[in-house]
Amino acid sequence: MAPTQSGGYGSCDESSGEDRRPSSMPWFATHRIVYSRGPNASESVEVMAWDRGAEAPGPARYALYTLENAETESPPEWGMDAEGRVWFRGEALPGGATAVVEEVWA
Repeated sequence: MAPTQSGGYGSCDESSGEDRRPSSMPWFATHRIVYSRGPNASESVEVMAWDRGAEAPGPARYALYTLENAETESPPEWGMDAEGRVWFRGEALPGGATAVVEEVWA
């Protein structure tokens, strides 16, 4: 499910091309990723969705920051396109893996 609300998600600074979350923005969970590599091996990851903009490079329109990832200078590991497909480290999920993004903040 792609984020659809306005105002609840940050957005990139289009003037600078920067798509990292500003350090002044407090992290809070907006979504939960339920990631599974098989029928009995799933994990849940809470993330904060950051709208990178329609012209963002790569497959992910939304950067999905974990709390740990948001506190570093590295780019987010998770991303989601406008159709709700999930990307990990800029790549499609490996064969047999699935990820569902659930909204937890409204």
